[in-house]
Amino acid sequence: MISVITVSSRGQIVIPKNVRKKLGIKEGSKLVLLEKERSIILTREEEVSINLQESGKKEEIGWMGLAEESLKEIWKNSKDEKAWSKYL
Repeated sequence: MISVITVSSRGQIVIPKNVRKKLGIKEGSKLVLLEKERSIILTREEEVSINLQESGKKEEIGWMGLAEESLKEIWKNSKDEKAWSKYL
């Protein structure tokens, strides 16, 4: 399937409803964005975990989860959000 989408002034995109439904993407779903050779690839977080597990990279998954958990308080704070909103 090919869909053309528009990027908003804030850098946001809308994933078409039929694609969200087909892939089971709902509000709060986490996606992983990969940039590869001047292209953007979006994939569901669960798919990345499954692929890593199948390829024997379980240890990396644990480290990534630990890093994400430890950085949550740094990433998600209202002071930074307010500062970044000026630029996004």
